[in-house]
Amino acid sequence: MPLKQQIAAKQAKEKPTLRRNPEVDAKIDEFIRTNPKIHEYYMGLTKEELVRKAILAKVQRSEYSNQRNEAIAAWVEEHPDLKAKIEERIKSVPAERRQRAFITMARTEAVKETLKASQGQGIRA
Repeated sequence: MPLKQQIAAKQAKEKPTLRRNPEVDAKIDEFIRTNPKIHEYYMGLTKEELVRKAILAKVQRSEYSNQRNEAIAAWVEEHPDLKAKIEERIKSVPAERRQRAFITMARTEAVKETLKASQGQGIRA
């Protein structure tokens, strides 16, 4: 059996372990010390409830990201010259990555526009 297959078989047998970061663990431990009721609440949840809470957090992050991307795309639609510039820059990007590249470049352009607009205002007290 080739080495590549042996390694793949060994990895399939081994259960993945959670990597531990001592700095993150220290932050978690400090939070638990200062918020024992929150810790007690989570310790009382079943594994299914914890998994559902973790997935809910991912769903919410995904929804937020999608809303932000839609807002950026709508902003670009209002600026046809900018849209043409971005499309020209991404024409060589593979089709499966083009939408992501478009949003990334549009976000960069939106930040540039925001910075340009705010530079003339200065700092107000």
